[in-house]
Amino acid sequence: MLTEIFDQIKDQWVRAKHQKKHPFRYFVLSTAGANSFPLARTVVLRNFDPQTLTFTIYTDLRSQKMADLRASKDVCLLFYDSKRLWQIQVVARLLQQSSDPTLYQQLPLPAQKDYTTTLAPGSEISNPEEIAYLDDKNFFVSLKFEAVSIESLKLKRPHHVRTRFDKESNWKGIFLVP
Repeated sequence: MLTEIFDQIKDQWVRAKHQKKHPFRYFVLSTAGANSFPLARTVVLRNFDPQTLTFTIYTDLRSQKMADLRASKDVCLLFYDSKRLWQIQVVARLLQQSSDPTLYQQLPLPAQKDYTTTLAPGSEISNPEEIAYLDDKNFFVSLKFEAVSIESLKLKRPHHVRTRFDKESNWKGIFLVP
């Protein structure tokens, strides 16, 4: 049963990278910055490799999450499916960051524009119409995170099912009290 659950989890992430409406396509990335305060934000799953258990997202090189990742490469990824009442929490570590121009060029033009603002994300502005963009520079970066631990919680009757899988134990699963 544990192997089946682990396979189901990985299958959902594979589906999420191809299905725009999949509930795991958008998930919460939590970091701890230099000030030790946790910060959480919603990000988009751009790629998932079921063999290496790596997750890829895109961001702006100047974003707060990048500053947080310079302080600590450890993150938490939280996926939730409200229809199946299924929560998956992944403890992960930043494995790689890349500003690959080929990947950037593959993005649709409106998405490319998101990485070309003159001011960094989170900068104060007086009006959303005042955002200015650069023509010849972008701050696109791809981030790849490697899973260290995966915990799944399915709320159901008669029993909720909670499991954990750890890289350290070669992804051998265990059941937990929900």
